[in-house]
Amino acid sequence: MDDRLNNICIALIVISMLLSGCTGESEPELESIEGCMDENAENYNSDATNPDQSCIYEEDEEIDEPEIILSSQSEFCDDVNPHHCMLPFPAPTFLLDDESSNTGYRLHIPGEAIPDSGSTPTDEFHMINRLDGYSPSTQIFTAFDSTPNVSEMADQYNIGDSLNPEHETILINLDNGEIQPHWVEIDARSQDDEATFVYVRTIKGLDHDTSYGVAYRNMVDDSGNTIQGSDAFVALRDNLTTDSNQIEEQRVDYEELFNALTGVGVERSNLQAAWYFHTASTESMIQDLVEMRDDASERLGSEGIGCNVTEVIDDWGEENTTFRLIRGTVTTPQYMESAFAPSEMRRDDSGSPEFVENREIVFTILIPKILADENRSGELTILGHGFMGDGDGMVRGNHVFANMYGKVMIGTDWKGWSSDGDFEALTFSLINVEYFQHQQERHMQSIINNLAMIRTFTGICSDIDELKHNGTNLVDSSDIDYWGVSFGGLRGPALMSMVPEVDRGVLWVGGSSFTHQIERSTHYTTFEILFTEDVAYPSRNNRGILIALLQSIWDSTDAETFLPYHQSGIEGMIQPFEMAYITSMNDYQVSSLSCDRAVRTAGITNLDSSAWKPWGVDVVANQITGSGVVYFDGQFPPVPIGNQAGSTDYHGNAHGQVVPLPEAYSMAWGFLDTGIITDTCNESCTFEGVWD
Repeated sequence: MDDRLNNICIALIVISMLLSGCTGESEPELESIEGCMDENAENYNSDATNPDQSCIYEEDEEIDEPEIILSSQSEFCDDVNPHHCMLPFPAPTFLLDDESSNTGYRLHIPGEAIPDSGSTPTDEFHMINRLDGYSPSTQIFTAFDSTPNVSEMADQYNIGDSLNPEHETILINLDNGEIQPHWVEIDARSQDDEATFVYVRTIKGLDHDTSYGVAYRNMVDDSGNTIQGSDAFVALRDNLTTDSNQIEEQRVDYEELFNALTGVGVERSNLQAAWYFHTASTESMIQDLVEMRDDASERLGSEGIGCNVTEVIDDWGEENTTFRLIRGTVTTPQYMESAFAPSEMRRDDSGSPEFVENREIVFTILIPKILADENRSGELTILGHGFMGDGDGMVRGNHVFANMYGKVMIGTDWKGWSSDGDFEALTFSLINVEYFQHQQERHMQSIINNLAMIRTFTGICSDIDELKHNGTNLVDSSDIDYWGVSFGGLRGPALMSMVPEVDRGVLWVGGSSFTHQIERSTHYTTFEILFTEDVAYPSRNNRGILIALLQSIWDSTDAETFLPYHQSGIEGMIQPFEMAYITSMNDYQVSSLSCDRAVRTAGITNLDSSAWKPWGVDVVANQITGSGVVYFDGQFPPVPIGNQAGSTDYHGNAHGQVVPLPEAYSMAWGFLDTGIITDTCNESCTFEGVWD
């Protein structure tokens, strides 16, 4: 065969090979041809001299994208963090799209994702899955294979450091791009066999119906080693594919987060963890309570249904301060299946509260002697008792103030955390946290109970004979104030928001965001032994997740939900109100940090003579017109740093000694009378506390 024929044959072979690539038919592999002049060809021959010689080229191979195999996957969990089913918290995977909701989301956390107790599997929370987002008071945290060193990051006393452009943690409002101040905290309750939570602590309630992003970057551990992100997060950050459908489905949302972080100067490659979440709307959080309030108001009318006096004690206490103590019951619309704890709320097919029947709830009224002596009436003050207390004890305990200021005291039980069976119900809830929903439903019922009591004694029972002396009605029900201590201080904003007759109150040693404060409270120590038992939740990380998760059910009565609206209210939902927070430094029961949160959330001012000036709160000299805060300091032992409780040896010192302080109570009663917080501290609100 001559060279010309040889070249034709070779050309035909090459054309045939190219055509087979178009038709998709496979051809047998060709042998290499010697003498190829193209160094990129499979059969390149460096000794070849003929430039016309043909070459066989190696076909391009398809290269698969790198794939990360995730060892920890579940259809019920968020696969981003392998250390816990519900990490990071609040996890974005539990936010489902829902165009019918106010936020465009619906929160759905399946029971399989919620930690089980040692006694029973945990089902989903019906109160949580009605919500259209996470709690604006949510805790925020995640965990890593090793624990970061946070010693140079913002702490609770250096909040402003979190706004440094190089700070290792970032909290960003994704709706407006603003960086949010916060501080960083390592879980003080961690156990050795579990990864340690690293908290980003918000300093106030987040905006309702708003998207937020969280990021951790450039962190090292105590040995100086760089903290590593989880495999799933690294795949999202570095555009690597995974075998998790859930991770891949979140990729678009994570890209939006990464873009937002890049926009505020955060380098994507430096991220070790990041996620996003959306907060619930106000309507979603308080829909149950508003529906109950509106239904109860219609049933009560403008006068109430009725009252029944069961006991009258003249000269109660024989201390020459009390003219009359009156006990009885008020007819009240009820939405709980039973009056006894634990009991759940009756709900209709849509999940809304449903009226059960009218029942009698207890009340106590104390009329001070000064009113009878002067034959005049005194304004009615509704009292809110402390944790596991009762209305009757609270009223009797304030008989001196009643006589000192000529006030008529009235109170009922805060069902949910009262002495009426709630201690036993609470202990049961620690073994199965689902039952906390029933306790919270009792809290909502308590708001209705107070509404009924006030409506009744400003209406149908405002002129009963037991309130009179020498022809004078000793009770002036035309202007009613609120006085709440401890737990009563925590619940005051919810009551004033829902009860139209009450628009001003003093909130003693109170605060907001229950789950941010509880682990810092000696009250938690009382129940911790049971909570950590094998029959309950022996895993610290499970307990931490559950405590954080419960904030979404407490929101319906938590002060932090209502405080943003104290000035203007929301038409048809929340009425405006004024409040004076009076708190005590180094409080072992209700941390002053929770009062700081309340003050910032409400946007109120601090008196210049206060013993403490929280970061980000404006200071006013001499007096505050309208809502404000004053901190008193009795030089009590400092509370521990972090989410841990102090010694029970100091359980009630700071918490209990501020109310009897003349500078404090004269300030409080003056505010109730005038709406002005006047400086009664003589330049410094400090005093000599008794604690040793």
